[in-house]
Amino acid sequence: MGPVLGTEEAKARLAHEGLFVACGDVVSVNAVRWGLPPFAAIVDGHTLRERTTEVAELGPLATRRELWAHNPPGQVTAELTRAIHDLVAGGGGLLLVEGEEDLAVLPLVLELPIGSTVIYGQPGAGVCFLAVDNAVKEHVRTILEGMEARPTSHGHQGHL
Repeated sequence: MGPVLGTEEAKARLAHEGLFVACGDVVSVNAVRWGLPPFAAIVDGHTLRERTTEVAELGPLATRRELWAHNPPGQVTAELTRAIHDLVAGGGGLLLVEGEEDLAVLPLVLELPIGSTVIYGQPGAGVCFLAVDNAVKEHVRTILEGMEARPTSHGHQGHL
């Protein structure tokens, strides 16, 4: 939903970003490695569904605040949505997702203030920059409203 930039372009743009949140393991770890830690990061410990150990490098964010949420692949659970709200309202930090964080960008956009940015990885292409504005928020609301609600194994409503 935004421009996709290569590594060097992404690094240069991040140096001039205001409030930004990283969604995804590789993009989150890279931002920290570049000395440009995000306000918050949402990760699941996997890249392309393969286990990764890089999440340990996100310690600086975890010391600020560390939250956990369960979210099965292809869903946006109420638990994930609440955790994202708490993460943003509580001053950022690290959200570790048991399951998959890929769709966390959707509720994240609704929680972030206008003018902030969400970055996420586009495998094989680079880093996607999504500027949060009213049009993007409305687009995300439409997507979420169109998703099927169903109970999750934890008894909370989720969307698929």
